[in-house]
Amino acid sequence: MMKIFDKINFREPKYMLPAVLYIPLLVASYFIFDLFQTETAEIPDKTLQTTEFLNPDLPDARLKGGDGIGSKYENMAKSWGKIQDYSAVDNIERDEPDDNKEEYESQYTVDDIALLDEQQQEKAAAAQIADAKTREQEALAELEKALAEARLRGRNEVLPATDTDSTASAQPPTATIEVKGKIEEESRSVKAPSENEPPSEVVRKVKTASDYFNTLAVNAREPKLIKAIIDEDIKAVDGSRVRLRLLDDVEINECVVKRGSYLYATMSGFSSGRVKGNITSILIEDELVKVSLSLYDTDGMEGLYVPNSQFRETSKDVASGAVSGNLNMNTGSYGNSLSQWGMQAATNAYQKTSNAIGKAIKKNKVKLKYGTFVYLVNGREKQ
Repeated sequence: MMKIFDKINFREPKYMLPAVLYIPLLVASYFIFDLFQTETAEIPDKTLQTTEFLNPDLPDARLKGGDGIGSKYENMAKSWGKIQDYSAVDNIERDEPDDNKEEYESQYTVDDIALLDEQQQEKAAAAQIADAKTREQEALAELEKALAEARLRGRNEVLPATDTDSTASAQPPTATIEVKGKIEEESRSVKAPSENEPPSEVVRKVKTASDYFNTLAVNAREPKLIKAIIDEDIKAVDGSRVRLRLLDDVEINECVVKRGSYLYATMSGFSSGRVKGNITSILIEDELVKVSLSLYDTDGMEGLYVPNSQFRETSKDVASGAVSGNLNMNTGSYGNSLSQWGMQAATNAYQKTSNAIGKAIKKNKVKLKYGTFVYLVNGREKQ
């Protein structure tokens, strides 16, 4: 190997010139390519969508113009041609050449098409007339019923009371009786429960055997207490309304109130660390039902036990007494009546203000939390 290199004379121009020009050519080519360097621009695909979640929509198929696939409608029209017949669906007309398409003719004549249109119009007109007659008959029936009821009430108010036997045997007069005044129809009105009406008893619905699923209990004792929870966080005072949510199905006069229904109790009776509440009426299917339910805590005593309540009798009495004390002013030194009248007005204003502040201090407040468990007990069961 060394003998081969000994025979080569590297000082000759044919060996020296490439070695000398190699490095300058590399440097020059680097700067030339760096001067004219270009980057390929990234064109975003408009069919793609960037989302922050899973996208269930599939992209549309890409149909190239020169592959000859075409759309479904184009292939069908090219194979079978455009069919123009008397049907409920019309073909989409496009300005395309009709090459390689068979021509189809409708099986209906012009007279047949006109006859079908006429029959369709007659059916629609007959249906409208029948519908109008039905509505008119229903309106007349309702009007006659309302007039008969109003005429009967007017006759009972105008005619004197007679014996029931003679009224039953006598025939109604043929002449119409003119009734003066205003007659009101209250058959659809909702009446509030009367104060003298006894409250309805609310009981828990007894579940049948079919209401249970894979139960193993035999003759299990069914609980009778009605359970509910307080469904809101509220600062209650005397007379506040508290929303309750039933945890059991209850029955009231053969009507079932499903669990999850809302009841509203009125809070009262703040004393001894307890606050009492009562439910006096329930709205069931547009009907007001009078009830008498009391709130019981889980300790078996009436009312809710509130250990951290804000009502304390002694502190309230001392604070309210300090504020509502009378202001005694000596008005003897004022001789004229105008000064006495002004002092009297100031004294009255002070007394009314102090009384209002004293009542606000005496007003009991209690915080009721969401999810507090309560029992609903009838007034009869308390006895």
